[in-house]
Formats: sequence, structure tokens, C-alpha cells
Amino acid sequence: MDAVEVTLPGGFNVDGTWHREATLRPLAGRDETFLGEDVQALLPAQQSTALLARCLTRLGPLDPVTTEAVRSLTVGDREALLLHLRRLTLGNLMKCILSCLNPECGEKMDLDLNVSDLLMPPYQHTQERYETTVKENGTAYRVRFRLPSGADQETAAELVRGDAHAAADLVLRRCVECVTIEGESIDEWPPLVARQLPAIMAELDPQAEVMLNLTCPFCGHVFSALFDTTSYFSQELAGRMRHLYREVHLLAFHYHWSEEEIMGMTARKRHLYLALLTEALTEQGRR
Repeated sequence: MDAVEVTLPGGFNVDGTWHREATLRPLAGRDETFLGEDVQALLPAQQSTALLARCLTRLGPLDPVTTEAVRSLTVGDREALLLHLRRLTLGNLMKCILSCLNPECGEKMDLDLNVSDLLMPPYQHTQERYETTVKENGTAYRVRFRLPSGADQETAAELVRGDAHAAADLVLRRCVECVTIEGESIDEWPPLVARQLPAIMAELDPQAEVMLNLTCPFCGHVFSALFDTTSYFSQELAGRMRHLYREVHLLAFHYHWSEEEIMGMTARKRHLYLALLTEALTEQGRR
């Protein structure tokens, strides 16, 4: 499959013009091994950047697409691109297994997700900077901020495992440009800003966190779970490594193609040749 154009929910500004279009190619075999093996030591945000930098062929007017350009995208746009990439590579259907969050249940649940259901339509209003007002005890705080980007995720990633609160605080401090009271800038923010701003950001960039609203079929417990596209896709491809090398072996053995040639194929193209090969071998066995 050739590269296809997709639409970002948010978009980005280049020289005063807003862009939402991106061109993305599906993973080839060499990309599958890259994500399934080579980048496992990287943190999820770094994995996302590395993978998108390989597979984005155009980003608005940007061609080629640099790693820094990928890092500069909002979290929601990166999430959308990863979902599109998964759909282009392995199809729309995603099979998941989740555990019920009811401590008295904990049963495993089989869940079928469609990528198309997880993708948000383009946002009605997008801009580089936003302003909002939060109030406490009669005092109005004016906050000027931008939405979190891939670069913010990568910077905070090292803190997430040890101190999630510190990581969230770091992202906020990178995104907030200023907090003012009656036009005067203040250095120390009230706790109110840190409490309310994440929800405001989430509303402005809803694709950034894909929440699944679920009901356990065993106990009826209703709960929500965050779907992490990078982790799911990475684990999915890591689990396919043995199958990938088997596919390479079979195609090289019967067609005499080199490993480099086969690794340059997408999964769909490999599977097409494997289906034809199986058909031919089955017919040959009947003779």
C-alpha cells in the first residue's frame, strides 16, 4: 500500500498558515522489527517519535519530516497518527484483553476495538496559544498556555515511573507561559491552576487521551480505562516477530527474494504473496 493522506484533529502552524494534512505510509517489515525489537529500550513517548519520524512522508508543507517536527506535534495529533498507522499496517480491528477493575471481580474481558471509532473528527477551534480564567476566593487568575506536545512527553517521561505527580507538574510548567492577576504576572501559581488546567487541556485536545467506557459482562461493574496506542501497537508487533521471520523464511525459500527485499514489503503485501504461495503448494500437493 502506498502512503495515504490523513487529517489531524488539531493541526499545526507553519509561517502563519494552519495545516491539518499529513501523509503516512504503512509499516514495512524493517519498521516492524524496529518497533518490535530495536526501540524496546526507549520510553513510550520516544518510541512514538521514532516510529512516526520513519513513517511520516509529509507533514503539511514539511517534506522531509524531521524528528523535531514530530516532537512539536500535540499529544492528540500524535495519538491520531499512531492510530492511522496501525490501521494502515494491520487493519481496523484491534483485539484486546482487559481486566475488570472491580477488586471483587478482576475477570479477563475480550474486547474488539475499531480504530475508526477511536479517531476524533477535526476540532472546531484550534490555535497555538490559549487563555483561560480560573477563580478562587474572589481572585481571578488569567492563564496563558499551549497544549502539551511530544517534546513535553519525552521530557517528563523519565519522571513518570518514579513520580507521576512530578511528571504532570513538569508538563504543566512547560506549557504555561504566564499566570496574571489584573495584568500583573506572578511567579508562584496557586494550586487551583494545577488542579483545573489539565481538564481544560483535555477538553481542548480530546484525542490526547483515548478513554474506553466499559461494562464488565461478569459482574456488571462500569468503569473507564485509558487506551495507550503506543504500548498496544508496540506489544502487538513484538508478539508478531516470530511470525514475521517465518514469513521472511517462506518467501525467501520459495521465491528466492533477499531478506532486504522482503523486509521492504508491508504486512499486507507479504500476506498476499503467502496466500498465493499456500494456494499454489496446496494445488501442487493434490496432483
